[in-house]
Amino acid sequence: MIPTDENIAAILHRIDPNEIPTRRITVYFDGPTPEDALVLEYAATQAEAWEFTSAAVHSGLLVTVDGNVGPGLRRLPCRSLWH
Repeated sequence: MIPTDENIAAILHRIDPNEIPTRRITVYFDGPTPEDALVLEYAATQAEAWEFTSAAVHSGLLVTVDGNVGPGLRRLPCRSLWH
């Protein structure tokens, strides 16, 4: 079924603007060597980004947050823990 403009508008109307990911979280993990470092990126809401970053930094991780949320960026795992 191809969605109609009315269906799309109805779906967008039901989306809570607080649940739209507007922040990109980048988490940096050190490896045994610089070549083995791991960098992961996630999309998150502002509240999720704040809660996750606070916990991650407290655990000693390096985290950056910006507004560069691109298409296909996966959501923060277990985001209900951070909201």
